[in-house]
Amino acid sequence: MIEALVSAEIPVMGHLGLTPQSVNVLGGFRVQAKNVEDAAVLIEDAQLLEKAGVFAIVLEGIPDVAARLVTESIDVPTIGIGAGPHTDGQVLVFHDLVGLENGVRPKFVRRYAELAEDATKAVSAYASDVRSGLFPNQSETYHASSAVTEEISIYGSKLNS
Repeated sequence: MIEALVSAEIPVMGHLGLTPQSVNVLGGFRVQAKNVEDAAVLIEDAQLLEKAGVFAIVLEGIPDVAARLVTESIDVPTIGIGAGPHTDGQVLVFHDLVGLENGVRPKFVRRYAELAEDATKAVSAYASDVRSGLFPNQSETYHASSAVTEEISIYGSKLNS
């Protein structure tokens, strides 16, 4: 399938280790490739993905040594998320990074802000302003010229008759 997508000029990024879409098959949100056999399979899978034509591979939820060995064994960039410092790049889920999620936080997530409370307050204030008619106000509204307003009003009254 990857070869077909790549030959159709559709870029493909691989994803190995913990794949959240398959979490039920993997036994939950658990670190993957924690033993020699699984790490060897991970490395082989990365090499197969590279051979198939992926432009990069996300390595998620794996030990740092496995990520390092994958990165050293292939020429396409590796992007780590919960894979230690030995990948070509790093990524975090935006909502985790800025603190918009209050649920379980994986070990590898570093929060750079706690925006959930501020975001909740902002959305509540917005909803309150809309319900009370305070938003939008005149300065937040586009207005037509008086001539256009008059002409549109005449047209509107003809539609209602």
